[in-house]
Amino acid sequence: MPYFYQENLFQDSFSLPSEESKHISKAMRLTTGDEIWITDGKGNLAKGVLTNVFKECCEVEILERFFKERSTKNLYLAVAPTKNPDRMEWLVEKAVEIGVAQISFIICDRSERKHIDLNRLHRIAVAALKQSQEVWLPEIKTNGFLQYLSENNNITTAKYIAYCDDREQTVEIGNIPCANNDAIFLIGPEGDFTPQEFIAAQEHGFQHVSFGEKILRTETAALFAVCWFAIKN
Repeated sequence: MPYFYQENLFQDSFSLPSEESKHISKAMRLTTGDEIWITDGKGNLAKGVLTNVFKECCEVEILERFFKERSTKNLYLAVAPTKNPDRMEWLVEKAVEIGVAQISFIICDRSERKHIDLNRLHRIAVAALKQSQEVWLPEIKTNGFLQYLSENNNITTAKYIAYCDDREQTVEIGNIPCANNDAIFLIGPEGDFTPQEFIAAQEHGFQHVSFGEKILRTETAALFAVCWFAIKN
């Protein structure tokens, strides 16, 4: 059954946003009487029926509602933005499809990109949510590196930082025990974290981990962490 997104699912009938309506009427060619699934990205899922189908405004009546609890094991990904925005968009798409609770783009000393188009990334995340037919839309935000560390200082969640130097003092990601709850993973920019940033992360409780001998791109390393967590949990 076709899957769509609507921020507010508490009304018994409503009009879908213009973008979703165009997809229904032009791309999918659905008609009045067809049933669809709709999620608000907050755990709610509804089965609805199309009562009117217009090019830019489709009306829906809700038939049933369901709620899915968020997983007890969630990954919070903190990654430096890449110089090429296409790579950030690719990462958001794949991370949402695989499963992640939050994506924070952290501005580091070596970050070449400072501006993040959160609205565009939100739209990409919504498309990925519909593709994977999930009901929890990850939060996408931006932080300064030190600000992010400070905000998560008192959290007892497992916390990891991928860092290329000091390999003799690191733990291979494959040797990390299976996580029993949430986890935070820090991924640095092109050029990696500075030594000062790495030390600051350790002082805030982050464990140093390695992805092996290969040097991965920022977005590849971030997706590696997402896949690792999904497999472990």
